[in-house]
Amino acid sequence: MENLEDMAVFVRVVARGSFTAAGRELSKTTSAISKHVARLENAVSAKLLNRSTHHLVLTEAGARFHDRCVRILAELEEARADISSASAEMSGVLRVHSSPGIGQSLVAPAAIEIGRRYPALDVELTVGDFTTTIMRRGMDVLIGSRAFTSGEDYSASLMAQDLGPVPYVVCASPTYLARAGTPAMPEELAGHSCLVHATQKKDPHAWQFSRGAMRSIVRVTAKFRSGLEHAVLLAAQQGLGIARLPLYSVRDALARGELVSLFPEAVVSDRTIKAFTPRSEQLPGKVKALLEEVQARLQATEPLGTRASEASPELAKTLR
Repeated sequence: MENLEDMAVFVRVVARGSFTAAGRELSKTTSAISKHVARLENAVSAKLLNRSTHHLVLTEAGARFHDRCVRILAELEEARADISSASAEMSGVLRVHSSPGIGQSLVAPAAIEIGRRYPALDVELTVGDFTTTIMRRGMDVLIGSRAFTSGEDYSASLMAQDLGPVPYVVCASPTYLARAGTPAMPEELAGHSCLVHATQKKDPHAWQFSRGAMRSIVRVTAKFRSGLEHAVLLAAQQGLGIARLPLYSVRDALARGELVSLFPEAVVSDRTIKAFTPRSEQLPGKVKALLEEVQARLQATEPLGTRASEASPELAKTLR
């Protein structure tokens, strides 16, 4: 840090043409200015200035070094300005709205993390209907997975960004599988009690699977049906049947062994998370930070927890 200050004093001396003038501008004595320059010359092992009674002249080495000092100090000032700008962006209020399932299981943890990471930033999260009119309430970002209808033209005022596909898991509790048996292939789900998230898609009873390049749809019967994603998760944890839910919703239950993943390589994702923001040339830093956090949580795939095919010996006995 002393060398940086010495460099700044040296540049000011050259600009003002004398130790005295530089000292007046920096509120330092002439002798203090002289010590800064002498210390810098000692540090670089080269004479930088030729001094006479009335003139200061840069040596050849001093001229080269002066040019470098000017660039270094300019870059340092630019870096400080960038940090100050970023800090200013991470203050105030970040207003976020999300659809219910995504809001509770994915956006809320991400928003809480952003609030923790940036103490000067207040976060306001609302959850509910997913319409473009919500943006008129001063929201910074709207996050959901539904597509707007043709009557909801957002193109003029909003920008859309894909955050990524939603990995899905077909899963059940060990208790249910011990009672009803473990399906060996997706087609067997038609004979099981299934738990349906009613608002997830147009036909929530049609579960999609893949086998190589082939796609198939299995129609399931709902033992329990709800528009609340969390309710379907609770029903699965309590052994009511087999559910198809987003990985972000069931990750913790899988990790704790409360749920078992079935056909993990075959489950097809048919859903993409999108973010809608007011149209602008550059995304605000606070919004960008939130969306990056949501993406990171959406893309994380570990731990997937217990699969039926990888159960411990004790659990495997239960599943047979």
